[in-house]
Amino acid sequence: MEEELDVREALATGEHMDELIVRATIDKEFLRDILKYLDDDLWTVQKNALRVVMEALRDTPELHESLITKLMVMLRKSEAVPLTQEIARAFGVMAEVAPKRVSKVVPAVFANYRVGDPKIKVNMAYVLEEIIRVKPSLLGNVFRDIGYMLVSKDSTDKLTALNFISALGENGLRYVTPFLPKLLALLHDRNEIVRASAVETLVHISELNPKLGKIIRSKLEGLDERSDLVMKKIEDGLTRLTILERSS
Repeated sequence: MEEELDVREALATGEHMDELIVRATIDKEFLRDILKYLDDDLWTVQKNALRVVMEALRDTPELHESLITKLMVMLRKSEAVPLTQEIARAFGVMAEVAPKRVSKVVPAVFANYRVGDPKIKVNMAYVLEEIIRVKPSLLGNVFRDIGYMLVSKDSTDKLTALNFISALGENGLRYVTPFLPKLLALLHDRNEIVRASAVETLVHISELNPKLGKIIRSKLEGLDERSDLVMKKIEDGLTRLTILERSS
């Protein structure tokens, strides 16, 4: 019992994490004990236990399916952003080591985003963005849904979709090209936050994919924009694109 209390204290404080990771990696029974702390009442214990588990679990395929199920439960319940971020990172790891299993839950994650309350939507968005960044090929029909989000009446959907596309841009031009017409249309959205975010997204994917630079530059230079916020984003974006062009 004393040993269990010490382990929980270490997980609660974040101390001795390296020792816990090493032990969980070489001792499968200890790893299974750590898994129990994913149900702890304290979110810091859950977060650090998950960190240990994800470091040790890569070579334990027999636990992958049950862990993904557990992650879905944790995701819905999480009310702490650091815990949600750790869960998202865990999904990213699982997307690498068990892509087929993760692909099966992607539709459920997206469905929860679409119908969930505001907290659930935020939690699911973290996970979708991480999966998109790590393994966009797992998205399947979600690509189509991202396109729908870009023309949604809800500005939150548009902003979330822009985050998804920024993450997609890190995987190559082919993932963002289908969205370009709608991205450019958002430069004229009624909501200045959406317009500003569209500028940021377009500049970001241009930096990752220089072939887009001249196209995006011409679009930004041709904008008749009156919002100070959006103009600041445009000016910053054009400066970044100029620096990129000169260094290439």
